[in-house]
Amino acid sequence: MKEEMNILLVEDNDLDVEILRRGLKRLGASNSLVRARDGVEALEILKENQTRGILPDPFVILLDINMPRMNGHEFLVALRECSDLKSARVFVFKTSDSKEDVNKAYDNNANGYIVKPNSSSELNDVIQSLRSSWRICETPRCTAGRAPVT
Repeated sequence: MKEEMNILLVEDNDLDVEILRRGLKRLGASNSLVRARDGVEALEILKENQTRGILPDPFVILLDINMPRMNGHEFLVALRECSDLKSARVFVFKTSDSKEDVNKAYDNNANGYIVKPNSSSELNDVIQSLRSSWRICETPRCTAGRAPVT
């Protein structure tokens, strides 16, 4: 059986982070959840992961768009330029379903775009869908943790 999905949550809103943590706990998910407050911190975590193993491989990134320092679109561009991280599975996780944001996310090679749920039952559906996708879809592992990040 495939390993449990480990999550890097790139989100500046403390409430959204807590809602996701509680949703995972409520469903009995044993996911590892590491949080970054913006794109800069997320890249630092991924680079530091090389030596410290902060985020177990394999992992998925849930990415907000509107954040300080480096927004989600800028993060996607920087991530896809890193040869050892370009295969990371990234889902944009945002409150808006603006066509401009959706198109820009996919233009920057996001693997999916999820509108943040408004209820606990919708959150359960999102988590279950991510877990199902994780179990049935094969993706290459990132080499972060084994090779230098450029």
